[in-house]
Order: sequence, then C-alpha cells, then structure tokens
Amino acid sequence: MRERPTPSYFGKIARVAWREFRYTALTKGFIIGAVAVPAAMFALMWAMPLLLSEKSPPLVGAVAVIDASGAILPRAREIIERPADAGDPEKRIEDLAAELERGGMPPLDAATALAREERQFVRVDWRTETDAQSLDALKAEIARAQREPLPPEAEKDEAARIEALSGRLVAVAVIPPAALDPASEDRAFDLYVQSGFSPKHVRQLSRALRDAVEDERIARSGLDKTALARLTRQPEPRTMRVSAEGNEAKEQAELRMIVPFAFMLLLWLSVFTSANYLLTTTIEEKSNKVMEVLLAAASPMQLLAGKIAGYATVSLIMLVMYGGLGIAGLAAMSQLGLVPTHHIVYLAVFFVMAYVMVSALMAAVGSAVSDLREAQSLSGPAMMLLLVPLILWAPIIDNPNGPLASISSFVPPLTPFVMILRLTAQTEEIPAWQTALGIAWGFACAFAMLWLAARIFRVGVLMQGKPPTPRELLRWAFVK
Repeated sequence: MRERPTPSYFGKIARVAWREFRYTALTKGFIIGAVAVPAAMFALMWAMPLLLSEKSPPLVGAVAVIDASGAILPRAREIIERPADAGDPEKRIEDLAAELERGGMPPLDAATALAREERQFVRVDWRTETDAQSLDALKAEIARAQREPLPPEAEKDEAARIEALSGRLVAVAVIPPAALDPASEDRAFDLYVQSGFSPKHVRQLSRALRDAVEDERIARSGLDKTALARLTRQPEPRTMRVSAEGNEAKEQAELRMIVPFAFMLLLWLSVFTSANYLLTTTIEEKSNKVMEVLLAAASPMQLLAGKIAGYATVSLIMLVMYGGLGIAGLAAMSQLGLVPTHHIVYLAVFFVMAYVMVSALMAAVGSAVSDLREAQSLSGPAMMLLLVPLILWAPIIDNPNGPLASISSFVPPLTPFVMILRLTAQTEEIPAWQTALGIAWGFACAFAMLWLAARIFRVGVLMQGKPPTPRELLRWAFVK
C-alpha cells in the first residue's frame, strides 16, 4: 500500500486553516447569520421600490365636524381630497423636514405618499354639525356603525366593500371657537374615531383638520398665508467643501459623521467576531485534550498560523457581506460620493492589521487558560482599551488632526480603528506622512504581537492547571 506523502510545512498550515474554516464557516448558523441575512437584506433593498408601490388602503366613511362657524369642513375637505402628488415635490420635502424640526410627530402618511407618488382612493362623506350637544349622539352612532355587520359580498368585492362602508360614521371632530381665534393660545380640538380605524387614516384626518384650523386662523388675522410661509421659512445654507485642487462638493454633515463610524464599526465587528471564535475554540480544544492530538501532526507554530489564517477567511466573509450591504445602501441613497475607492483600500489594509493584532491577543490568551472565565480576566484590560474608538469616535471625527486622534493612532492595538476613523472623516486632510507612518507602525506592532503570541502559544498550549500570571506570560514570551 502506497504511503501518503508527508505534507510540507506550509501544507500543514493550510490543512489546519481549512479545518478551522470548515468547522466555523460551513455551518448552518454561520451561513444563516453571515451570508443568508445580508443576502436577504440585499434582496429587500432592491425590492423596496416594489413594496412601496403597493396601493394604500382607501379612506372611506362619514366624518362629522362640530363647528359653530362652519368654516372648517370645506377647508378640511379640500385638503384631504387633494391628490397625493399635487404640488412641488421639493417643496413637500421641505415641509416634511420642517415639521420634523419642530419636534412633532413625523407625517408618515405624507412621507409614504411622497415615496410612492400615488393617488389614494378617498371617499369621505362630510357632515357639519353646529350644536355641541349632539356629540354624545354622534359617538353612539360611531359605536353602532362598528357593530353593524357588512354584507357577505363586501368580503370578496372591493367595490361592494367601499359602497357598504360609505355613509357609516367613522370619526367626529369637535372644533371649539377658541381654536379659530387668532388671539387665542388654545388651538386644540378633539377627534373621536372608531376603535379599528387605521393609524394612517387618523393621521390624515388629523393633519387635514389641523391645517384647516391653521388656515382659518390666518385668514381671520388678515394675513396672506403664502407670504407668511415664505417669511417664516428658515433659510438653509448651501454648504460646499472646496478641495486643495479647487473642486467643489456639496456638504452632507450628518452622513460624514455616520460613514466613518460605520467603517470603524464594520472593522471592529468583523475582526472581533472571528477572533472570539479563535479564543473559544482554542480553549475548548485545550480543555478537551484535542490540542494534544493536533500537536502530534503539526508544530505549535504551524497550528497557530493555521488557526489565524482559517479564521481570517471567516472574518473576511463577514467583512465582504456586511460591507457590501452598507455600500449597496449608500448606492441606493445615491450617496456613493461619500465612499471613495481609496477608502475601501484603507478598509482592507486596516482589516489585515486589526485582525493580526486582535487574533494574536486572543490566541495567546486562549492557549494560556482552560476556561472562558480565566480568559476574561487576562484579556479584560486589552478589551477595555479597544473600546476607546467606540467611545471617542465623535471627537476623533470632529478633529482628526487633534492631539487625541494623533496620539491614539500610534497606540497599539488602537491604531487600525483610529486610523480608519481619521482617514474616512474627510473634515480635513490627514498628513501623508502620518498615514504612511501609521500603516508602517501598525503592521510592525501587529507582527510583534504575533511573535509574542507565538512564543506564549508554544508554551501555554500544553500547560494545565492554574492560569498563569501576567509575569509568567512575560517570561514565556521573552525567555527562551
């Protein structure tokens, strides 16, 4: 029988790497979490326009307005029956933004209609009442309309359903005289609706009545509504960033804060997820004596290199899937200008740096202990240090050349996380020498940490019993 050829040095590393990748990435949990979920989100992102194009449910029924002046009903009817796509879209966007800035409830139905550019079917029978004493009778009519069953054909045919619902009282609005007085501070009114009335239709009626009351107050004051809206609309600066070459680009402050944080968070999560796999599997294999079997076929250095290489591919898959999802989201929002190509290159460079640093730390800790509780006590200080970019991301982005950002860029293992924040912030140019020095220094520190981890790994992987002290770890690392 022919003997199998003995694998080469790097062949053994490749076999260990494939083993770690297979038992981590080729599992149902990982495929669902790291591949299927982003793929489903990709599909949902591209299907969103189709979902938004669905027709809104019709607004059908009778609405009674108790108003002694009789002025609100015709105004409310005109507003609610106005086509959803009427008017200037840019003006409507400004109105939506202005309402959000006032701190009120976002007009979700108006925003949805703006996205869909639809004409909603509206069939409202308006009834005017001038006597406030009729409120109790109207509320009783609302309750009675809900108890009355629909005819059988209404359950199958939409037209029959609309016909059956027409005329049934669904809402009552009570407009007090004080709400229409321009000098009054009280502008509240009461709205009673059926218990099963759609929240969207509640917002539609509320907005129509609110706008009608506002229009009537302005009309009674003798002011011109158009002129008043033009005078009270706050001016918005058109901020442009001018580069050293003289090129101009429109400023988008919120996204320029979010995008660098997204880069850093993506890097942080992808690195720590796979590094945590490395930590837990190393501890499990050591405590279950599997490590001794593996060491019979490969040296400690080959085993460490294979584990790091195997989990690097796991981390790379997560980075590509979730990073691609983020970039696709920016593309869907037509904001690709915020992610230049060289930022993707920086992400790849600092991913390698961050992964080597963190995986070296996790491998060293995992080889030195026998359970996760002991690992937490050893890795705790380093983990607290690695939380600094998550805590201080805002001041780093705001001043990427400040003392805090500049100093923390050269403190391992913070270097890759802080540098990606600084380089993607785009609020001011990072000196080229700092970028080059940060990359060179970061990789030097990463490979120094890897060398120290290898020396700890070769001793700790065969040690049993009480976990080592920090002094013993240093002796393993530096004493032959």
